Amino acid sequence: MSIQPNGIYHGTVFHERHTPFSHKFTYRVFTLWLDIDQLKEFDNQLSLFSFNCWNAISIHNKDHALRDGSNIRPWIEKAGRDKKIDLSRCKIYMLCFPRVWNYVFNPITVFFCYNEKEELIAVLHQVKNTFGEQHGYFLPVEDFSQNKNVKQHCEKTFHVSPFIHMDCEYRFRFKNPGNELHFAIHQFQTKPDNKSKVLTATWDGAYRPLTNKNLLLSLLKHPLLSFKVIVGIHYEAVRLVIKGARYISKPKPPKKSVT
Repeated sequence: MSIQPNGIYHGTVFHERHTPFSHKFTYRVFTLWLDIDQLKEFDNQLSLFSFNCWNAISIHNKDHALRDGSNIRPWIEKAGRDKKIDLSRCKIYMLCFPRVWNYVFNPITVFFCYNEKEELIAVLHQVKNTFGEQHGYFLPVEDFSQNKNVKQHCEKTFHVSPFIHMDCEYRFRFKNPGNELHFAIHQFQTKPDNKSKVLTATWDGAYRPLTNKNLLLSLLKHPLLSFKVIVGIHYEAVRLVIKGARYISKPKPPKKSVT
């Protein structure tokens, strides 16, 4: 077993709404793949990257976990303890969009937890909405294999899109990140009992090492990445309204930051 070294994935995000009408889009993006315990080291080694301070590309604690500026690891370790999984000796990698020109919106940040044998034992999916709220789904990994799809599922407990109701479940399907990234979320409705698919979202990319050169190339290809993400979300929302999407009022978020 081996963990993919810190790096950058260049690829696409794809969404397809299946009901009550079809709606789909694809955007080109780049994504960082980082060991959360090495963020300060990257700050010292890479001129275009900073940790917890301004740069062309950066990662800030206040964008993740509890979003209060505290370290990410204790929050993930607590989520593990709540599920009786000890993560104290685990390597934890984050897959996310970085701040670009000091702004970021991450619809989802995925934290991959590896044991001392470098086996993936748990994943924390932290989801955000455009109302400034967030929630994490901590899910154990069963029967991990380096080359097979990981399959996870959970009940939806956090409101994301104002056009999709809460009576849904998520089915996560992905491979352990390597030279290629393949990550998918399939959302199914749970009422009525036909379990019809509501949404498919995929995240794909090709790996590049984390170097100043590759950070610069990423920035040149996607100079306004963060702004494209948030503008794209609102643009697609307008398209949905034009197609007749029904607005669903936002319920209160879960009391716990992770389920």
